Amino acid sequence: MDQVRRFTKDYLVYLRSKIWEHLENGGDVADAYYVDQTPYAHLDTFDELATKNAGRIYEQMAFE
Repeated sequence: MDQVRRFTKDYLVYLRSKIWEHLENGGDVADAYYVDQTPYAHLDTFDELATKNAGRIYEQMAFE
């Protein structure tokens, strides 16, 4: 369970914090796709999902 938590919940908490910083600095959705996610770049599906995840989190948080 520790590995599941680390690579799911912790990833989402990390990504939300990066998107929050991006929003606080006036960042837009186009740049949100490229927030730093390098601590999780070793994950198997990183290349396919990182930008999509960032965009979805941005869209959710922009309306919170």
